[in-house]
Amino acid sequence: MGKLRLNGTVELETERCLLRRFKMSDVHEIYANWLSDEDSAKYNAWKVHSSIEVTKGYLAEWIDSYKNNYYLHWAVEDKATKEVIGSVSVSNIKKRKKSCEIGYTIAKKLWNQGRATEVLIRVLDYLTREAGFEKVYALHDIRNEASGRVMEKAGMKFVKNKTQIFLYSNNIIMKCRMYEFNRYGDTPL
Repeated sequence: MGKLRLNGTVELETERCLLRRFKMSDVHEIYANWLSDEDSAKYNAWKVHSSIEVTKGYLAEWIDSYKNNYYLHWAVEDKATKEVIGSVSVSNIKKRKKSCEIGYTIAKKLWNQGRATEVLIRVLDYLTREAGFEKVYALHDIRNEASGRVMEKAGMKFVKNKTQIFLYSNNIIMKCRMYEFNRYGDTPL
């Protein structure tokens, strides 16, 4: 097996979405579409941003991180409207095990339209076929059953229930369901 083939956040496309790097000009859409929305944050480890200035600070860090080829964080842009409607990020990259974790957010106004599933399928395909990951994991709060359905529709399989502690988010303890996408088949762990 070869090494991971990561070239940073590369542009990807789906039928309805363009996945690209964030730009500072995205700040208003990011803030309005999910980072200021209580419902979007409800089952996530991040807190609602109190102002667009907070979002600008985070966005500047994301953009600066694109210098690292192992930093994978896509803006999800609606092709029809050119609006940034969500994000997909990859974390916990394990080079030796060729595994990582994926997370995603889609604007509430577009929930239940298949956008998250469409985007997740494309990124899972990129991560396993092009970047060389063998396993991709995802977690969702057990109360967020819709996110679990997105993972299942994208081909991920349930692995186990897990308690997750998010130290960088004011020590949030969350009961989660863990899913896995296996490059070589559908057998979890």
